[in-house]
Amino acid sequence: MVAKPAASDESNIDLFKGKTFAFFGAFSYWPSYHPGAPSTVAQMKGGILKHDVDHELDYLVIGDKREEGKKEAIKEAERLRAESEGTVASGKRKAKPATGKPFPTILDESAFREMVRANLTGKTFCLFGGFDCCGGGFDESLLRSMVENVGGIVVNTLDEKLDYAVFGPRKSDGKIAAHNKAKKLAASGIRLRILDEEGFLELVRTDHDTTSGDDDMNFATFISRLHGTVDQGKLGRALKMLKQEAFKLYVRKDDEHVVGVVRSQTNTSKVYASWLTPEGKYGCCTPDLDECMGLQGNICKHLLVLMVGLTGAGEMEARQAYDWLKAAQGKRPRANGALIADTFIQYKGAEVGEIDWRPTETIPEDYYAF
Repeated sequence: MVAKPAASDESNIDLFKGKTFAFFGAFSYWPSYHPGAPSTVAQMKGGILKHDVDHELDYLVIGDKREEGKKEAIKEAERLRAESEGTVASGKRKAKPATGKPFPTILDESAFREMVRANLTGKTFCLFGGFDCCGGGFDESLLRSMVENVGGIVVNTLDEKLDYAVFGPRKSDGKIAAHNKAKKLAASGIRLRILDEEGFLELVRTDHDTTSGDDDMNFATFISRLHGTVDQGKLGRALKMLKQEAFKLYVRKDDEHVVGVVRSQTNTSKVYASWLTPEGKYGCCTPDLDECMGLQGNICKHLLVLMVGLTGAGEMEARQAYDWLKAAQGKRPRANGALIADTFIQYKGAEVGEIDWRPTETIPEDYYAF
């Protein structure tokens, strides 16, 4: 049983003070703005580190990566919980009475990240420069959505009241002068922090939807969270493709995979079949089974166009799409000739009217806000 994260608040030390924490498994993702590893941060906030899983442990924190003893720690925590709450009778076995003893709460790494995430409610951001996550340009609406989604406010004034000055890596008018002014303000000892694009994306990334609950995820949160998960340059190019033109995505989706045909951006006569499974297996190739050059060890822009397009059109739940894409991180693409061949056969049949396969259509205007 994995607990839901507590509300994030940098000043709420009651979440940590005097509480005991045990960590098993390295984290797959940990924001660089934290002053140390997860266990270090817990300790700095007043937590007490332990190595044993027993009745005196408050939180068992489980990272995504493998580690010796991780499975055993989870089993022991679950046993302590069952012992505390009492076991249910089964067959000839008699139910054991509840002991009522305390037991550790299990937190996965996303729950712990939320527990220590910076509280940005009411914090002000001023944005300068072109950003790779916007396809190279400055798309204020996308960045504004990211800030507002975590409770922040985008302003246009760079002064001593500002909390964060954010500078993209691309050139823009006034960027150098603004950066020099920000450095002077920061050097004067005020609270202003200067962030580059990577630091900004890390800061506003959340692991749980702050607007619609843990189980739901709105489209703005989906896009924002992808920037901490997939290659931001590829995501920027995928969003740029969706803004520039309408796509007819021929898609087949079930519980085992989603596969769809996406037209090339540079050659309209060329198409790719991209596919993804809940376990994070994925691939993308042409009708000749030539692998997409954009894969290079991780998912390509065609697969991102497919997944973002389906989610934006309401054909796939944002939570599901994000979970599937997240599962693909760290994995290399795979070949699935049978799936690709079957997909292209159906696609060709749909093109000539032999098969009734209605595509999901994307509208560029739907992506102007992102």
